[in-house]
Amino acid sequence: MLRKVEETLLALLLGGMVTLAFANVLTRYFLRYPLAFTEELLVNAFVWATLLGVAIGLREGQEGAHIRFVALTEVLPGPWRRGFVALGFAVFGFLFLLLALLAWRQAQDDLFLRTTSPSLGLPNAVYTLPTPFLALWVAFRALEGVWRSLRG
Repeated sequence: MLRKVEETLLALLLGGMVTLAFANVLTRYFLRYPLAFTEELLVNAFVWATLLGVAIGLREGQEGAHIRFVALTEVLPGPWRRGFVALGFAVFGFLFLLLALLAWRQAQDDLFLRTTSPSLGLPNAVYTLPTPFLALWVAFRALEGVWRSLRG
């Protein structure tokens, strides 16, 4: 169920990004007038799509689907290998928990200062509030990886 939600959200996000970028290209080419607001939306959507993609990559397979340094783990016996893979997932989870905390502080600042985006005039919190939650989701997927690794 969650797997489908992640993939559907990412597909919708990427589809929207492609549509916006294409519309910007068309208006720039035919009307000689680019849509300035598309950059604002695309940059933020790219951050969200990246975080969703990281979470999806972490949940795939026994050791995740992301590139990793395996020269050490490949020569270790099974229990040690699982332990080092779990450690890698744990470090990953810690870093994304830290990112979630920092992103939450950024969102709080945007809410407190009532900053607005330059093109659309939307509150910046519209863009910054999803980031800490997505970072927490990545950390959750990393902790799932720890569990998978230790379980064997």
